[in-house]
Amino acid sequence: MVNDGRRTIMYVNSSPVVDNPSTFSAGIASLGLPWLLGADFYAGNLDQVFHGWIGDVRIVNRPLSVSQFMTAK
Repeated sequence: MVNDGRRTIMYVNSSPVVDNPSTFSAGIASLGLPWLLGADFYAGNLDQVFHGWIGDVRIVNRPLSVSQFMTAK
C-alpha cells in the first residue's frame, strides 16, 4: 500500500492492483477502530480475515525508492 498524501494504491508483486484516483486519501485511516492488517470490521464484528502469510510490512513517513524498500533490514 502506498499513500502519497493524495491517494492510496495497493500493489501486489510490484503491480498496482487497486486505486481510486477520484477519492482523496491521506495517511492511514482507522475511523476510530483498531488498525488491522489482513482483516476488516463489518457491523461491529471482525470479518474478512486473511488466512495466509504476509511476508513484509513496513510503515514509513515518506516514499521509498525500490533500493530502499527492497532491503533486508
